[in-house]
Amino acid sequence: MKRSTRWIYVLAALVLAGTATPAQKTQQAATPALASASAADQKNGTGIVPSGIQLAPQMPAAGAPRPFHFPQAATNTLPNGLRVFVITDHSQPAVAARLVILSAGTIKDPKSLPGVAEMTANLLTQGTQKRSAQEIAEAIDFIGGSLEASAGKDSSAVTLNVVKKDLQTGLDLMSDVVLHPAFRGEELDRQRQQLLSNLTVQYSDPDYLASVVFNRALYGSSPYGWPQEGTPETIKKLDSAQLAKFRDSNYAPNQSLLALAGDISPEEAFAVAEKYFGSWPKLDVAASVPLAPEASAGMHIWLIDKPDAVQTQIRVGKLGIRRGDPNYIPVVVMNRIFGGGYNSRLNTEVRVKKGLTYSAYSSFNPHRYTGSFAAGTYTRTEATVEATKLVLDLIGKMSTGDVTPLEMNFSRDYLAGVYPIQSETAEQVAERVLTAAAFDLPADYNSTYPERIRSVTSAQVQEMAKRYLTTKDIDLVLAGNVSAFGDALKKDFPNAKYEEIPFDQVDVLAGDLRKPKESAGTGK
Repeated sequence: MKRSTRWIYVLAALVLAGTATPAQKTQQAATPALASASAADQKNGTGIVPSGIQLAPQMPAAGAPRPFHFPQAATNTLPNGLRVFVITDHSQPAVAARLVILSAGTIKDPKSLPGVAEMTANLLTQGTQKRSAQEIAEAIDFIGGSLEASAGKDSSAVTLNVVKKDLQTGLDLMSDVVLHPAFRGEELDRQRQQLLSNLTVQYSDPDYLASVVFNRALYGSSPYGWPQEGTPETIKKLDSAQLAKFRDSNYAPNQSLLALAGDISPEEAFAVAEKYFGSWPKLDVAASVPLAPEASAGMHIWLIDKPDAVQTQIRVGKLGIRRGDPNYIPVVVMNRIFGGGYNSRLNTEVRVKKGLTYSAYSSFNPHRYTGSFAAGTYTRTEATVEATKLVLDLIGKMSTGDVTPLEMNFSRDYLAGVYPIQSETAEQVAERVLTAAAFDLPADYNSTYPERIRSVTSAQVQEMAKRYLTTKDIDLVLAGNVSAFGDALKKDFPNAKYEEIPFDQVDVLAGDLRKPKESAGTGK
């Protein structure tokens, strides 16, 4: 045992001995280290363990849940259809504003040309009709704020953080980049070169390749499987006119949500929302539902060969749950048990017990129309088959739905307990309010979330595990030195369907994920 660890246990013993309740003192008496520590050692703080004493770690008992009150939002809809949410909190002299454009997600990218939505969002803050990129950056830096724009699968978002006294300046900048972006050619070229440089590195990284191929294999021809940032080929094709067209066709106030959270009253917030966004013209955006992905049939293993790799990136998964599904919360509890934390089953077995990796995780990634389940890890090349088998075995075991009371209690307590911590800042609160609105969740969703988590039963977790974690139909992607593990993998999984692609021939937009023969290996 390390010296620092012994000090921690001694300190814990002293603290618990002095503050425990009668019930806790009874429990402590059963632990030799706590029961036998002498009064002199406690008083003098020598740190010397008396002869015959064996120290043992003991986790403090959990306290009773504290009441949590998520702030209520006042709402209003402007004449142009923009829905405004206001969450007042005068504890800090700051305001966060978050605008979500529901009709401008990357799933709206033109077919076979991913990257338009994200590049459009990236260029919003890089110049408007009256301000250059440098002027915008200097203006927001001068007031010590932040102004950012990004695109996700289902929506694009613009976020502003400022102190209260600079709110008008911040909203003037925010509305300018949303309503009057310039999409200047020189700024597009600069962003393009930065992105191409990043992708040049990423396409040689097994971690990136495994993830991008996994998403594409999982979602098939659905735009949910396209890389949000695009590919080197599609990025080179982008021009300012395409970005302007995407913005003009999809950025609509009647398809958007605006939240203002912090040191601001509802009356003031509605007034500034009208002042800065009221002139945004309403737009009829054609409703469109993306192509639904098809579930895999059987086991499909994609091998991305990178001969110089010394580790193998492993991804395992299948289609999952959409964000608005009523079963989403039981799934969250179930995943926390399986792979949603350091002490989850997956990380405990693959990392802690077997020492095959530094990290093993699982996640459910929900979107508006669909979602996915993914388990991921990486390991040294010679342990690839062992780690892959272990991950699949653990998924299969979890799919039985058998969970212990200890696992249930820890998962629920953790998720319910961390929720208030993750809802402290104005930006966090604004994002939670808009998430509930964007996915048509119940009006009391955020205020009742901890109770919803704590009310999840073992039977619900069992049902979700059986529904979403079967290994019968599943996709696997392994990126690494295939020649070192491929034969052994095929021996252990003889009934799987295999696809092997050299890393420099990957084309995530092609039906078979391969570059055409004439360009394979040429870099074109």
